[in-house]
Amino acid sequence: MHSYIGRGWYIPKGARALLLGTFPSVLIREAFGRIRPEDVDFFYGSKDNNFWRDLSYIYGRPLDQERTEKAIRQRMQLLDDLSLGLSDSIYACHTLGSAMDTALHDLEPNLQLIRDLDTHSSITRLYFTSSSGKVNAESGTLRILRDAGRLSGMRIIRQKGPRRRQFTFTDAEGSARVIDTVTLFSPSPLAEQWGALTPEGRRAQYREWLPRL
Repeated sequence: MHSYIGRGWYIPKGARALLLGTFPSVLIREAFGRIRPEDVDFFYGSKDNNFWRDLSYIYGRPLDQERTEKAIRQRMQLLDDLSLGLSDSIYACHTLGSAMDTALHDLEPNLQLIRDLDTHSSITRLYFTSSSGKVNAESGTLRILRDAGRLSGMRIIRQKGPRRRQFTFTDAEGSARVIDTVTLFSPSPLAEQWGALTPEGRRAQYREWLPRL
């Protein structure tokens, strides 16, 4: 189960954008007793993941890579300053121990996402950190919204570099707003191994498309 979502983590008040992955590898490591002192108890917290290293580099914010409350607070403060929320497309799943998206099965979608978009009407952009394979954040998120009847008028406004979409989201009160999406390079180390992606290329994309301080 996604304990971060269960704790109400983490969308700042007034967030303008929401970044979505699939399911935190650090929670899978925790479930199988493989947590390391450098695994932060937060989204993208694995010491192997590049997400917070990249953001620390881009925004010039030192971020501790350790399993402490201080490390969590540092990340929350940066998200507050960026008006950027984090969530995932999967609320619960099973795996034999691997944190790879391809190993996840018996998926329970994160329906809290719908309520989050209802509550945070200031969110007009979604970022995805995975888009390939059977299990990925992009298709999983869009499926949740489509199945709930909240998504309409989907169109692709840019095919790649990065892929961008736009659709109309209708909230619980019947109010509609346009939301655009940006599909980013994955911060997973496997993306570098499999996709000939360089840290410099990923950081350049993040710097261009993620919110400015």
